[in-house]
Amino acid sequence: MDNESTMRALTNIFVGVLIIAVSIPLQKNKIRMNCWYGMRFRKSFESDEKWYAINRYGASRMILWSIVLIVIGILTFLLPLETTKSLRLAIRCAPLIVIIPVIETWLFAKKL
Repeated sequence: MDNESTMRALTNIFVGVLIIAVSIPLQKNKIRMNCWYGMRFRKSFESDEKWYAINRYGASRMILWSIVLIVIGILTFLLPLETTKSLRLAIRCAPLIVIIPVIETWLFAKKL
């Protein structure tokens, strides 16, 4: 494994773990409504009930997709050195996977 692959793997694992750590308090309703931390959509600020529901849902989705990101990071360690350019590009873009739960949460918030 080359240095670039090692760094990509470690970055994906670190980002996944970090997002999980930040999401746990949101999932457990520990974070009050604020303008800095949480899933901040218009609907989130309509009431405390919506704030907690949207953040609980969003945190659950973030945790799920972060686990996927961690698995990608672990699998990157197992890739042979001669991986294809398209696979390397996919690994580089893997942290963008967190866009998926943001969109899922936004759609959930729109339904409330």
